[in-house]
Amino acid sequence: MQLSLNMQQLQPAELYGVTKNDLQEIYDNALREFKTRVFFLDASYLYTFHLDDFEYVRKFNILGRYDVRANVEWHKCLERWYQDQTVTIGGHTFKPIQISRTLDRVVNEGMEMLANFVVGNGTASAFDVRGIGDGDIDEPSLADTDLEHGIDYINVNETPEGGSLTRHGTTIYSVGNHSKEVETPDNNEFTECGMFDDINTSRMRMFDHSVFEDPVEHTQGVNSPGSTTVVYMCSG
Repeated sequence: MQLSLNMQQLQPAELYGVTKNDLQEIYDNALREFKTRVFFLDASYLYTFHLDDFEYVRKFNILGRYDVRANVEWHKCLERWYQDQTVTIGGHTFKPIQISRTLDRVVNEGMEMLANFVVGNGTASAFDVRGIGDGDIDEPSLADTDLEHGIDYINVNETPEGGSLTRHGTTIYSVGNHSKEVETPDNNEFTECGMFDDINTSRMRMFDHSVFEDPVEHTQGVNSPGSTTVVYMCSG
């Protein structure tokens, strides 16, 4: 038995039976309790399959080791099964004997490991670059990859004006001071800042984009601008 994926477009996985109001309530409660800026929500499943069906499950899950689309499709299967529907895999239509779902939490130990990744204590690059800009923008988007209009970028661990990238538990602290010689921005005001993993703008990746309703004034040679981002991780 061979299984393969032939999908022209990968659709995002969805949670059935969970409304936007349900998720918003979880999110709002976390904001009130933790004033968080990063929120993790995990959906976990427990299930059993008849042995006659398990070979199809096994083959499909092995396929997920090589193609992320298989894992997305597997999640869709789980959600359909959770709605008491049957699913066809490899020409075989079946469903679990029993399936259960919970919306639960990523624990502190896991979030601390993620924080380690951000600050560079893991094996991947740290987000040790900060940028400030004067973009004319109302709010950041999840699709942002750079500042709306960047003025200056610095490595917070190397700038002589001072800075750092550290964590305490699951909280990440990114601090960066820029030189007084940074050019005067449009309208003499900085409106945005961000965190990145590379000083080279052609290959940098963005971690955080912050936009300020109350801009901060700067004039070249008169004052020294700076920015700080504190990332609070929260698990629902």
